[in-house]
Amino acid sequence: MTRPSAFARFVALAVGLIIAGCQSGGAGSGSPSTAGSAAASQVSVQAPTSLAKAGTVTDCVDIEYPPMEYFPSTSVSDPNQAIGFDVDAARAVAKAWGLGLEVRNVSFAGLIPDLTAGRCDIVWTALYVTQARLAKADAVPYMATGWVIMVPKGNPKNIKSPDDLCGKTISIQTGGQVEIQSAAQNKKCTDANKGAITIQGYPKVPDELQQIVVGRVDAVWETDSAVSDFMLKHANQYEVGYAFPKTDTYGVYFQKNKADLKTALSAALKALKDSGSLGKLCQQYQIDPVVLDAIK
Repeated sequence: MTRPSAFARFVALAVGLIIAGCQSGGAGSGSPSTAGSAAASQVSVQAPTSLAKAGTVTDCVDIEYPPMEYFPSTSVSDPNQAIGFDVDAARAVAKAWGLGLEVRNVSFAGLIPDLTAGRCDIVWTALYVTQARLAKADAVPYMATGWVIMVPKGNPKNIKSPDDLCGKTISIQTGGQVEIQSAAQNKKCTDANKGAITIQGYPKVPDELQQIVVGRVDAVWETDSAVSDFMLKHANQYEVGYAFPKTDTYGVYFQKNKADLKTALSAALKALKDSGSLGKLCQQYQIDPVVLDAIK
């Protein structure tokens, strides 16, 4: 995949955390096609030529990660009706190319495999740019981001750093960088004889977040965007115990050896940023536009 007045309140709650996530103005508050079309209305750049389907950009998305990509209500299941910063920004880019956008709802674990198999042209769904993924596909960064460790209000277990997770129970989403980093932190804890971290892994973010609601975990280790959205929806119930430096970026992934896609994506993202279109989209989802500095 972030926030004006609501953003300011959350910064205070999150002990100075600069949020990179998103929060929409309400379920179904904006048409999924309107946001992207409006953002791209005055931007036109050369389109890529190596698309799987002529005239259409196929985007693989894991539609379960509010505020970056989600359905406006539980009754909606058509992927092309999804909303969120990522989905609407993808529509804006496709519009700038003069193309349509087809969204495919794909499980988190299947995103890169589907891309490399040619079932989609891009993967735009709040994926960190990592060396492991870059070994399989290429990416263009579009948003700065970082992790946070969320705890219950008042921080009853006094978790103020990753080292404070030793001997505690946390929930994470499996299949991503947090799984790798939390495992490394667990090893650090056990090597120092400070007690292992009990890591509960879940394939879906809502399931991961639910564990702190029902009291099964002491903390949740997740991205700032997902945590900020969750905290805004559960006011005064949770806080950020620790915020990692915002040194990572989300990226739009595409198949290797597709220079046309890299050029077209880079040009469209920069044009939409420079025109203010992506900034307006950030405001729609209450995103601090500073995170767009990842676009070069």
